[in-house]
Amino acid sequence: MKLDTVGVVGGGTAGRGIARALAGIGVEVTLCEAGHRLLENAMEALRDQLDREIARWAITESERDAILARIRGTTDLEDLCEVEVVVEAIQEEFKPKAALFQRLDGLCRPDTVFLTNTSTLSISELAGSFSRVRRGQLVGLHFLHPVSRVQVVELVRGRETSAPALRTARHVAEVLGKEVVEVEEYPGYVTTRLTLAFINEAVHTLMEGVATRDSIDRAMKLRFGWSTGPLGLADEMGLDSCLRAMESMWTELGLPQFRPCPLLRRMVNRGLLGEKSGRGFYRYDETGKRVEDPHEDLSLPKLETVLGGRE
Repeated sequence: MKLDTVGVVGGGTAGRGIARALAGIGVEVTLCEAGHRLLENAMEALRDQLDREIARWAITESERDAILARIRGTTDLEDLCEVEVVVEAIQEEFKPKAALFQRLDGLCRPDTVFLTNTSTLSISELAGSFSRVRRGQLVGLHFLHPVSRVQVVELVRGRETSAPALRTARHVAEVLGKEVVEVEEYPGYVTTRLTLAFINEAVHTLMEGVATRDSIDRAMKLRFGWSTGPLGLADEMGLDSCLRAMESMWTELGLPQFRPCPLLRRMVNRGLLGEKSGRGFYRYDETGKRVEDPHEDLSLPKLETVLGGRE
């Protein structure tokens, strides 16, 4: 099976990572965003990401240029009408995803396979957005952040997912060099369910004054051999994304470990979203690189100062 053309809807962290990975192996990618400003931001962030790869000798300038040449930006979903595969990577909310699939149902060619990057939502319920003849063409393919470094993807079959669509999804993952883990259709699957529980407990641990930010992250890095701790990971994922996913899990399962920590909610409300905003549990420069400050090891009192006092 040869993969030539793929559409990616959503130019956020996940969508950019998927588009970059596909273009890096020679696939022609159409990256679709909801508006011109969002598209410009996505393409600029993509170039910045590739420039950082050049700076650490991961790719050459000519490779960067070739990757960018294979990614065509658009704000018109009709530009996806002839692609073989569409990867959906918009916000983790059911209604926007369902509305997107309803539109794509009437635009894309009959054999297009649709992959959703959802981490918490039901594939079967999302498939209900399509006409009955298309429902078997939706597959869950959950990429983890950062797409370029994490080697596992979760493959999720809905009630009506067809065998050919499942094979296509597996092929997309494998040509990207990912190891596929098949999981049952259940809120959070494996990686999101466990990751969110770790992150939520880490935020509670900070809020309750058990340890400082650096102590929490260092303890978990040393214990599990992780490259970053749970608070740093939350910053990478985006605190707003973590909050939305936890709210979805809390609604779906009602388990206390997914009830979002009040501190996490307050940080999101104050615009402290992690890498994307330049400040979360850590500080970041304009390229998204963490700014190390040996004198800043956040404890709850220091974080309260950042948040502007208790509400």
